[in-house]
Amino acid sequence: MSLSIRQIHPVFVGEVSGVDITKPLAPEDVAAIDAGMNDYAVLVFHDQKLTDEQQMAFTLSFGALENARGGNITKPEDRRLQVGMNDVSNLRKDGGLLERDSRQRLFNVGNMLWHSDSSYRAIPARYSLLSARVVNPKGGTRSSPTCVRRTTRSTRTPRGRSRTSCASTR
Repeated sequence: MSLSIRQIHPVFVGEVSGVDITKPLAPEDVAAIDAGMNDYAVLVFHDQKLTDEQQMAFTLSFGALENARGGNITKPEDRRLQVGMNDVSNLRKDGGLLERDSRQRLFNVGNMLWHSDSSYRAIPARYSLLSARVVNPKGGTRSSPTCVRRTTRSTRTPRGRSRTSCASTR
């Protein structure tokens, strides 16, 4: 089966099938995904069970990682994810929920309201690659969606427990 992209919204958003993004991509698949981003601005890859390492490899298919310094208040010793990935979840390093008044949680709540994913930088991020590891049962549509979006769009995270990883590429 070859990669295909089906439009799922009248204005933007394509659903990608026929590709396993947990494995290295063929150059023609990278080109097709890149073209899909130009056409739809947001691409959704359903049922892709990515590890952090696989997400990073997929991300690097589209270019060098952005140096996201200064974009998070989490102390290095409290980071859950590897350098190069941004954690916009409500989880502590040990997997438990952040306390309601946690500075890190409040920062992430504010980040959900609006942000620009580095489109303001001298070399703006080209894409944001998001993966939901646990989808909230209220409002969630399918298990473990992975989404690639152009950085000029904003998104909201569903309420409740979430684990989302983001790696931006230039």
